[in-house]
Amino acid sequence: MRILSFSLFCLLLSAPAFAQIDAKLNLGSAIFGGLNVSADIAIADNMSIAPGFGIATTKVTLEGDKYNFKVVRFVPEYRYYFNPDYGADRFFVGAYGKLAALSAGEADGYRIDGTKGTLGLLVGNKWIAQSGFVFELNFGLGTGGVFPGADGDAPFIAAIDALSKVDVRLGIVAGWRF
Repeated sequence: MRILSFSLFCLLLSAPAFAQIDAKLNLGSAIFGGLNVSADIAIADNMSIAPGFGIATTKVTLEGDKYNFKVVRFVPEYRYYFNPDYGADRFFVGAYGKLAALSAGEADGYRIDGTKGTLGLLVGNKWIAQSGFVFELNFGLGTGGVFPGADGDAPFIAAIDALSKVDVRLGIVAGWRF
């Protein structure tokens, strides 16, 4: 873990002096009560990496039983921009990964935990205003699996895994370029 942290730190320090960072918020997640933030860091005029973090919670009642669901996720992305105007903007394709910690519980305190891993492809367009305002639309499609946190969690995780073999991402994103 120390080596990974040190490597990421060195990568950020070695970024070109003209590097641009776009701080972004996914408006679609925000509308539905989640929070998903990311920083798109230009590593060349036509390439960027974008680490993102998100959290989402929801409450569901099924047949009188109340359930609370919580997902915390880390989403790294690599993007290649075709014909950028202002560096790392306009049409892009890329790849993404997603590592999510899932937690579900009933009102009586019983809790089930698991981890989901996903890999996928991403396509979209990013517009940059001269003032620095960023607007982006993107779509991603991937696949992954869910892994139980404990043996007793296996039936629940199997059900979640069956429902989430396909990972679909839709982004309506706004932010600011620094």
